[in-house]
Amino acid sequence: MRALAIGSVERLAALQAGIGKRWHFQPWVWQGVLPPDLHQYPVWVDTEADERPSPLLVLEKPYLLLLNAVKKPLRRLLPDPSWAEVSVGVNLLPGFCLREVLEASALSDGAWQRLLAFEPQSLRSPDRIGMVSPRILCLVLNEALLLSGEAQLNLPVLDQAVKLGLNYPRSISEWGELIGWRHVREVVEALQTEYGAGVYPVAPTLFGM
Repeated sequence: MRALAIGSVERLAALQAGIGKRWHFQPWVWQGVLPPDLHQYPVWVDTEADERPSPLLVLEKPYLLLLNAVKKPLRRLLPDPSWAEVSVGVNLLPGFCLREVLEASALSDGAWQRLLAFEPQSLRSPDRIGMVSPRILCLVLNEALLLSGEAQLNLPVLDQAVKLGLNYPRSISEWGELIGWRHVREVVEALQTEYGAGVYPVAPTLFGM
């Protein structure tokens, strides 16, 4: 199936470097105007739907709509319940979309089956802020920075401890740069808004990274 993806240059490049290679999608840099031939594509992808209102949600429904739904769950992105039949939340944050398997959430079995017809290598995730892997990894990075501030440890020391001591494939710095520190902060901020600062404090140093 033909797909069209909208978003910033950065996010479209991240998609193209990873799972998007299998989709052969047409990229469209979002600058306030949609392409005139949008409806020739049965699959639409919005790589930034959880950061701003998706312009795709005011049009006639496609066969399948993929909305990045990490910082906000899918249920909060859809304008009405009828969209749940064609919409799927996906994790296309930089770094995560380099994986072979697509992490996704769906509010209906029909939408999930549509996704599998388009991308069989998909893993169903709960429709929650952060899904599964972004939530875990962003909190690990945030916790490392909290420790850095509390114990007055510099980041290179933490990098060495995590990469060598825990045998992680990447250090704290490498993970943060791969995902984007802004995205890490915004995932933790979204969790803080949902569950409270006492449960999810944001590391102060994240605001300067």
